[in-house]
Amino acid sequence: MMQASISLLRGALLCSAMLCSGTALADGAVTFYGVVDVGVSVDGGGMGGTSTRVTSGMATQSRWGLRGVEDLGGNMAAFFVLEGGIHADNGTSTQNNTLFGRTSIVGLRGSFGSVSVGLQDTPLFTTLNVVVDPLRNGVVRSNNLMPPTGFRAANSVLYRSPDFNGFSGDLMVAAGEVAGDPAAGRAIGGSFGYSRGPVAARIAYHRKNNDAPGLSGTDPARNLLLGANYDVGIARAHVGYEVSKGRNSAPLNNGVAVFGGAAPVASTDSRALLLGVWVPLGVSTVVLSYVRMDDRSDLDQDARQLGAAYMFAFSKRSDVYASYGVIRNRNGAAYTEGNSEEPGTGKRQFAVGLRHRF
Repeated sequence: MMQASISLLRGALLCSAMLCSGTALADGAVTFYGVVDVGVSVDGGGMGGTSTRVTSGMATQSRWGLRGVEDLGGNMAAFFVLEGGIHADNGTSTQNNTLFGRTSIVGLRGSFGSVSVGLQDTPLFTTLNVVVDPLRNGVVRSNNLMPPTGFRAANSVLYRSPDFNGFSGDLMVAAGEVAGDPAAGRAIGGSFGYSRGPVAARIAYHRKNNDAPGLSGTDPARNLLLGANYDVGIARAHVGYEVSKGRNSAPLNNGVAVFGGAAPVASTDSRALLLGVWVPLGVSTVVLSYVRMDDRSDLDQDARQLGAAYMFAFSKRSDVYASYGVIRNRNGAAYTEGNSEEPGTGKRQFAVGLRHRF
């Protein structure tokens, strides 16, 4: 009797799922999507010795999400995106074990552009991912040495302009939500650029107040990023230059890492340069990157990173990859090699994995 009840319940749930799926497909309104990326990474050069792990989301963070749109007429539509990260190696959630810690927004779009509200990427982080870094902060990621003030902003409002002959801009404001002190924790940022044909160029800015309740007038964190890429057919060249000033403007990618000396200190005045090249070779792709972090503080804790990656595509949705990156730290700096999922534990990292998009 119990088994029959369970079977009946399963059947009802399956029918319900099929009906819901059919409605979504018929309306063309809701899409279920995601990425599962799992592989093996070998980190070397850390104080604890070599570390070998089965790791999730090295080239692209494993994730799942729902996005939908409703036509409201008059060239206007409502949309939403809910996206959560997954540690596919053990099944837990990323972003501090949140359900939709990557994106959680609702918005309107039309001839005026779009407005979205919620948790979303900052314009500066989008510029770093889409324009500057040829590996989009996956394996041998650039934000080890080019860390923005904020990857994502909760409680934010983002406006994106329409495209004007290749030119576009966006503006974000994120509330600190501190009672009695609206400036505390508040962030503002934006970007402006051009993308048409083989050329993409953008300038982005982000500023976040370090004020806390009862503490005002502190030095804010500021990031200014200029980036471009140019596709010459046989290859695509990438370049980026970032200026970071203020407390928390360049947080350490691994705050607990040390390499035998004193604990490193996050820079409050730095410059960072990225040079990269993306070379498509049929179903294969080769990517090379170089990142230099120039610490202008008295400690002069500089670092340089060299990286290479190879990807082989079985199809448009499935590929395998291998990468190697190495960091050279100076004057007590302790930056570690990482990937899209984690900061890493040492100065070197070799990674190999399989990525499937759905």
